[in-house]
Amino acid sequence: MSRSNPLSSEQDVLVDANVFFAIGHPSNPKYARFRSAIRNAGVVCKLPQRVIGELGGSETDRVQTALDEGWAEMIDAPSPTDGDAVEASDIATRTIANETGKPEHEVEKTDAILAGLAIQYVRDRSTAGVVVLTNDKPARKGIENAVVAQGYTDVVSVYGLTDIIGDDSGDSTRLI
Repeated sequence: MSRSNPLSSEQDVLVDANVFFAIGHPSNPKYARFRSAIRNAGVVCKLPQRVIGELGGSETDRVQTALDEGWAEMIDAPSPTDGDAVEASDIATRTIANETGKPEHEVEKTDAILAGLAIQYVRDRSTAGVVVLTNDKPARKGIENAVVAQGYTDVVSVYGLTDIIGDDSGDSTRLI
């Protein structure tokens, strides 16, 4: 690993589906490195129900293993009556639409929900901070823009998988 793990047990960690797709199944070395990094940091990954749905449901092996082993838990989406969370989601949606050239109504809802959840968790929970893990570059920019607009840059961070487990050139990558 070229970097130290930026996670700490004092933070809430929200995880996008693309991270679980990237680490693969429990038998994959990336999965093992991710699980180890999460456990060593003493955090529990928060998986919005929508993320779990994108992964094929809670019974899929990558999700079920994480839930059974206790290093992940299922959470709800932000409340539709939480103005700050809704505004953060709207900012993320607009940014992602601009980054991808898609109309706002075609932007993946989960990415925007992560922005709202990050704001809601920082404001409503006794946490030192929130980390959002996503490998989706437009989503990352959208979440970061929402965090800046809401004034939470000192307590919300956005990272990708390589920030957590490094970049092991020995991992097999298959391009289609």
